[in-house]
Amino acid sequence: MVMEQRKESPEVAVIGGGPAGLAAALRLALCGKRVGLWERHTRLGGMNSWYLRQGRVVDTGLHALTNLAPPQETAAPLNQLLRQLRIRRQELNLTPQNRSRIRFPQGEVVLTNDFSAVEAQFRRLFPGDFPGFTTLVEELRRRGYGGGAPQGESANALLEKHLASPAFRDMLRFPVFFYGCPSPEDMEAHAFATMFRSIFLEGLGRPAGGMRPFLETLESHLRREEVALHLGDAVEEILLSPEGRLRGIRTRQAGEIPVSQVVSTIGARETAALCPPGVLPRLEECPAGEICFLEAIFTLPKPPAHYGFQDAVLFLCRTPEFAFAPTDRGEEQALLVCAPGNYQGEEESSEATLLRISAMTRKELWDKAQDPQKYEHRKRQAAESLRQALEQDFPALAQAATLLDVFTPHTVQAFTGHVHGAIYGSPKKLSQGETGIPGLLLAGTDQGLLGIVGALLSGVLAANALAR
Repeated sequence: MVMEQRKESPEVAVIGGGPAGLAAALRLALCGKRVGLWERHTRLGGMNSWYLRQGRVVDTGLHALTNLAPPQETAAPLNQLLRQLRIRRQELNLTPQNRSRIRFPQGEVVLTNDFSAVEAQFRRLFPGDFPGFTTLVEELRRRGYGGGAPQGESANALLEKHLASPAFRDMLRFPVFFYGCPSPEDMEAHAFATMFRSIFLEGLGRPAGGMRPFLETLESHLRREEVALHLGDAVEEILLSPEGRLRGIRTRQAGEIPVSQVVSTIGARETAALCPPGVLPRLEECPAGEICFLEAIFTLPKPPAHYGFQDAVLFLCRTPEFAFAPTDRGEEQALLVCAPGNYQGEEESSEATLLRISAMTRKELWDKAQDPQKYEHRKRQAAESLRQALEQDFPALAQAATLLDVFTPHTVQAFTGHVHGAIYGSPKKLSQGETGIPGLLLAGTDQGLLGIVGALLSGVLAANALAR
């Protein structure tokens, strides 16, 4: 279904209607380009969209919007992004978390958007390591979105340089790795710094009402700038001249469309697959992602706070040591529990009685084509395993939960096209988004900026590079 098409042919094609694609399209239009955006689904948002289940609006990917820096921090990514897109902060109606927690058998830390309060808890828990933590935070502040880091530098090595306590290191690794690590057990130090800043220093929030109003706001700006939105029409090929120059795209419905520039937000390997083999070696060399998640969504008769659960996000590790690697029974070891009703002002929202439980899993467990009945049984079995794991710490909450839906790596791959259903894409990131073809840039997950704000910023950076 083609929702809208301008009479003039576009100069730029944006492939993918997730946050990175929406930001790229809007920024390019604001720079005076004629832009067309192609999304193979009939709804915008990509991995961070919404759908209806049993009459309820359910977000597909939103646990928390990281990078919720206050308006006065003008250099923060969120505020830079809003200026680039000419969106007033009030339009997005962002609500901060009440609190979140990192919980291990040996102790816990309450996360708020006041980093000084978080620091005080770490000082009490790990007094001997606190001077090292202070220097670590200084180094992470210097890196973040600005300063670079050598390619392949280890986050674990960086943590070990500053912190002697494995428990302290694990408490920092858990939230950062769960929200942005594309490889088992370790990630690049620069990526760790970016995610640490976004979670610990800038904080967590949520668009009031979830992704639906958030996306509707972005869509209204796109339509105001006359971006042509082609929903339900997939790009099937990137067209090149015999000399290897970009000349257009071919879509399932519209056929060949000449364009001079393309921003692809669907992933490196996925973009390479739109060209003949060997044309985009830089993208083909990016290995497929390995980090996959299972998520079960439950409904509750009353909001989670009624059952004594106050956290917006709970990072619950059931073992003394945190291992970031998928196993057959990984769902019982480290859980991420999200309660949308525990954000400020969301207590009466339509999602206030939803509960999301996520855990790592192995992609090999989720081959639906091999045995659909076994797949469905495994989904229900895994969801019950997640509920029972939660029950050990929060019995009243878990006992009140009724299963609504389950997402698997198969779900993610079917919905987004990401190879293996890997949410964080390839472990090899192309930080400049360059593909080797002039006029064709990569944005989104495989460009290296993660989270909703990171994805939006990635789109803006690609647009600015093309608009120069």
